Amino acid sequence: MANIKLVALFAIIIVSAGAGLAWPFFTNLHFTILPITASQWHMGKGSQYAPEMVYLVSYNNTNFTADMKFLPIQGQNQSLSVQIKPSGSDKIITQTVQIGLVYDYPNVSDEAKPYFDILDQSVFSMRDYATTDQYLVKGAEWGDLYIGANHEKLTVTDSGNMPFGFGSANAFLLSYRIGANENKFWIVDNLPLPVKSQVYNFNGTMIYNFELVSLKAPSTPGLS
Repeated sequence: MANIKLVALFAIIIVSAGAGLAWPFFTNLHFTILPITASQWHMGKGSQYAPEMVYLVSYNNTNFTADMKFLPIQGQNQSLSVQIKPSGSDKIITQTVQIGLVYDYPNVSDEAKPYFDILDQSVFSMRDYATTDQYLVKGAEWGDLYIGANHEKLTVTDSGNMPFGFGSANAFLLSYRIGANENKFWIVDNLPLPVKSQVYNFNGTMIYNFELVSLKAPSTPGLS
């Protein structure tokens, strides 16, 4: 009996010591509780409603309008028709591409390629964080960013009715800090692409910005 009591006492001491060592670890953890009823978003969500989205895009010294029409789904495939109008020019560049999971379009015409390269780094860039469903709720973390020695998280930091070039809509703001600036992306549920973005480099120079200035989405839930 004495041996049993000694073993039990020893076990209690071990568990207590372990808890003491683990407690600082647990107290430094931060948990974000996400409601399971919250809506989720991924690149392309709502494309089946065939919206037409017109963007103003600025990348370094290149400015243009991109009119994107999500064409009706044919079988298992859907295409995107894009009209590019460079700023200060009457030229219209038309390109139709088949939509893929990562919105990557390397095989476009030589005339369209410089503009698709910009779209790849701007309007389509959210594919890096949302090819699968991500929660649309304040505090939700969408991914990690490593900028030099800095580690940042792309996080939903605000939500509510917000004004845009195409009108007001219930939107979700995602952001992360780089230097003295905050890089921002705005998402509207059931629209397949972000509706606005402002992105800076570490020196505080704006790399690109874009905004949805015209929207035709009569069949899209919540926007019709």
